[in-house]
Amino acid sequence: MLKPTDLVLLYNSEKANYLLSLPQAGTFSTHKGNINLGEILGKEYGDAVKSHTGDVFYLLRPTIADLAMKVKRTTTIVYPKDAGMMLLRTIIFPGAKVIEVGGGSGALTAILANFVRPQGKVYSFEVRKDFLENARANIKRFGLEEWVCFIEADVAKQGFSLKEVGLNTAWADAVFIDLPEPWGVINFAQQVLKGGHSLVSLSPTVEQIKKTKSALELAGFTRIRAVELLERELLVKFSGTRPRERMISHTAYLLFAQKINQGPRKPNVSA
Repeated sequence: MLKPTDLVLLYNSEKANYLLSLPQAGTFSTHKGNINLGEILGKEYGDAVKSHTGDVFYLLRPTIADLAMKVKRTTTIVYPKDAGMMLLRTIIFPGAKVIEVGGGSGALTAILANFVRPQGKVYSFEVRKDFLENARANIKRFGLEEWVCFIEADVAKQGFSLKEVGLNTAWADAVFIDLPEPWGVINFAQQVLKGGHSLVSLSPTVEQIKKTKSALELAGFTRIRAVELLERELLVKFSGTRPRERMISHTAYLLFAQKINQGPRKPNVSA
């Protein structure tokens, strides 16, 4: 039964769907008419309501991808197509302690928080206060603030220092980096990441990937791989099925690596 503060996706179509945290009452306006939010309370996910124009909206339970795509944006976000690969190629589980460097708008933060709860924690570092506050508001809106700790800091200068988990010890189960110069925080990440565990860095350009790969090798990482994911939806109709004209193509290059305990080594210039 839906109650105040529950998240619901009001779904009419792919072009008309809205993520809401339900209030006690009120009206929500769309280009397909106004919806009386009081009528939603007491209904179940999967039920339907009508706008004042008679258009039908289904009450769907938001997916984790919906949360990521519906954040209020002050930056570009990590898209679900990339986040899925990142989760599968790292060690993420309920109870994990995860570091995020460059929290941005909080899209990846929300995804990570969903996977580490109820015992885990996401430590999200952001140098810009306005970005951090927007991400914090998004996470609070989704009801995930219990599993996220926001830290305003320049990791490239200050590194990681958290009394909650211990200082200068390998405590993190995974590290996610989304910075213009990710190579500047690799040595700090190496210090806090557990041996054998994974680091992921997102970058929009090949030049960033090359510099970060060299930094990873020098810091003591192996199994370094770079990938790009492209997503194309199919338009399925009775008369025929074909790819849609538009697709989510380049968003970021993903660089994966795992920490080894033997320490720094020389870059592999032939790789």
